[in-house]
Amino acid sequence: MLHYFKQTVACLAAALLAVGCGGGDDGYDSPLLNEDVPVVDIADLPDIEQTKTQMLDLIERVRAEVVRLVPESEPWWWNRDESRSGCTQKITGLKGVSVHTRNLVSDISFTDEQWSLVYPAVQRLAAEAGLTRISAWANSSRNRDIRFHSDDGRTLVFGSEKASLIAGSIACRRPADSPPS
Repeated sequence: MLHYFKQTVACLAAALLAVGCGGGDDGYDSPLLNEDVPVVDIADLPDIEQTKTQMLDLIERVRAEVVRLVPESEPWWWNRDESRSGCTQKITGLKGVSVHTRNLVSDISFTDEQWSLVYPAVQRLAAEAGLTRISAWANSSRNRDIRFHSDDGRTLVFGSEKASLIAGSIACRRPADSPPS
């Protein structure tokens, strides 16, 4: 039974984060990744490792606040491997890296009452981190997939269906060993 549940969680996580990634020199040709992501010169942004550290810190703050509000959401565990792909920024031609973080997953499927507690807290934490644009891929009772986006291409995913998930993605950034221009 536990194996079946973990497979279900893995499938849910994959479905929540399924947004084709362009690799190599293709850049961001996926309409899902390009949709509403403003073009920002990656030379002016923190490198991929700095940005990943910030995103993981945000994910942890979200987890801690969700657990504070809905203690039965514990435990949360990391699922899926981080994925990276190469990218080329279209406006500058600079080569970079994009990242999809590992998924932080809980067995709980939030009730409407629990969602009404956690969602405003997650929205506040995301906004404090500069992720102020919101898109809802699903937003009905027991089926939520909400994305919080920043103007520089960072996305926090918070969803709940059969289980719950917190994850992040970072659009094209300079590699850590590449100095800013």
